[in-house]
Amino acid sequence: MNIAVIGGGAAGLTAAGSAKGANVVLFEHTEKIGKKIYITGKGRCNFTNVCDNQTFLQNVVTNAPFLRSALSKFTPYDAMELLNANGCATKTERGRRAFPLSDKASDVTKALRKYAESNGAEIRTDCRIADITKTADGFIIYSLDTSTRTKQTEKFDAVIMCTGGISYSVTGSDGSSYGLIEKLGHAVISGKPSLVELYVKERMSEAEGLTLKNVAVRADGIKPIFGDMMITDNGVSGPIILTLSAYAARRDFPYNISVDFKPAMTAEELDARILRDFGAQLNKQFKNALDLLLPKSIIPYIINRSGISSARQVNSITKSERRRLAELIKNFGLTVVGNAGLERAVVTNGGVDVKQIDPKTMQSRITAGLYFGGEVLDVDALTGGYNFHIALATGYVAGTSAAEQTHD
Repeated sequence: MNIAVIGGGAAGLTAAGSAKGANVVLFEHTEKIGKKIYITGKGRCNFTNVCDNQTFLQNVVTNAPFLRSALSKFTPYDAMELLNANGCATKTERGRRAFPLSDKASDVTKALRKYAESNGAEIRTDCRIADITKTADGFIIYSLDTSTRTKQTEKFDAVIMCTGGISYSVTGSDGSSYGLIEKLGHAVISGKPSLVELYVKERMSEAEGLTLKNVAVRADGIKPIFGDMMITDNGVSGPIILTLSAYAARRDFPYNISVDFKPAMTAEELDARILRDFGAQLNKQFKNALDLLLPKSIIPYIINRSGISSARQVNSITKSERRRLAELIKNFGLTVVGNAGLERAVVTNGGVDVKQIDPKTMQSRITAGLYFGGEVLDVDALTGGYNFHIALATGYVAGTSAAEQTHD
């Protein structure tokens, strides 16, 4: 039986390796496989998160229930075992994040390639799919070798689409497969940037590059998110902002968020802390009296919004002014006017509508013999190895299911 895998990323390589006993051809339209793998985890490749299924699903932002079956069939331990068995030793770090022992993403790519080739998969790079036609008993694929300009027409019993999303298009995830997928009967939900820097109207150039530790960010309809954030030239970034961007991926701009610089304190506790600080430096000017409470570069922006003159002595600041200051520190509003876009987003929010896919097999409910895996699906998660594991798990299920189906 012949199976075509379209896309040479994590999902495609895993699908090719797991389609045991089938004749597999993997088509990759760029010059090498695994291009997005090389930039994952800043080149270290955080390939999974070693947690239970419930915890994993809590970190999936879009269509988490769809992944229950795939996660039960391919766990984080299975991911580590697969890589270890194919020459890539692994380790687990803080936050249950798993990496190759070497800290080299290229070792993950090599292991997945070995896994695919151990199943006899033929890997073709520089090979673009021009068209796919469904026939009564399979598919006809029309491909073009972009290096030799050679055209080829081949018949396959099943096709597994692992063509990625539309973030970081330089890696090959450019959305060029969406037209083929729609032609085969599937709805594609438009892609939006997820896990991405947010642009805000209120620029804070004096604080650019500042990392704020242990703060919280809030937005309407989203639970407070705690952790670290960074001030950038265009707005805000860092772990909690990337998380917020995932939950807010489909919101229209502008929308409002607020930063709590002291989430461990109530407003009353913060007011008491400010009162103590002021009491210890009664003759200081307001602009010099917040150094013990806040990073120096953010203070001018707090003062500007407080309505209190920076030159006033703290012994003249009233109780009500001090209370308003505490509220401001706990609710520093920002207006999100955009984001860094798909070219800088870690993943895509959007893709093939999962309602049209059987979650137990990754097979289309519309077109028999057509399977899907990875970021091409309308499924995305937070940072921490979750998105990469989704690619591995859905690719594995698609590959095993396609091989079983074609052998029936």
